[in-house]
Amino acid sequence: MGGDAETLGRTAQRVNSDSRSMANGIKLDAKLQDRICSVVPNVISILGGSQVFGARAARLDLLEEVERGLPVRAYEAVAEALELTPVEEDRLLQVSLRTRARWKKRARLDTATSDRLVRLARILALAVLVLESRESAVGWLREPSPALGGRSPLAAVASDPGAEKVSNMLYQMEHGVYA
Repeated sequence: MGGDAETLGRTAQRVNSDSRSMANGIKLDAKLQDRICSVVPNVISILGGSQVFGARAARLDLLEEVERGLPVRAYEAVAEALELTPVEEDRLLQVSLRTRARWKKRARLDTATSDRLVRLARILALAVLVLESRESAVGWLREPSPALGGRSPLAAVASDPGAEKVSNMLYQMEHGVYA
């Protein structure tokens, strides 16, 4: 246990003047914080940006929007960006073709589906950030991975633990750890 405290102490000492404190007191390297903050606008863009949310896209609160239910058009934008097949849509969003057909009569998705849609958009935004193009990101997301037991990252993001594992893989790639 003492070793963990010692390691934490050394890590804290390494945090220098090039770090920023978050509202919760955690200090992040300025470069890392900038990279993390750049993902949110990319998520909103993947969800359809101003075409879906209008002028408020620039100041959109994703938490409030998910709780309200995302516009159905956000689903269409993500499905197109990821080039999803109907079977993939069923599995990733956990909705049937009949449910998606009913969406045509509604303006907004339910909260649970909105949450899953933001998860997909967040993973795609992070993949684009790391791999530097949407085409490369979509290709990587569709490629089977030994780290995921032969499943593709896209298949893994159907669950929250899978999405976390895929996020970690992308962060490792970003820092040259993942092969």
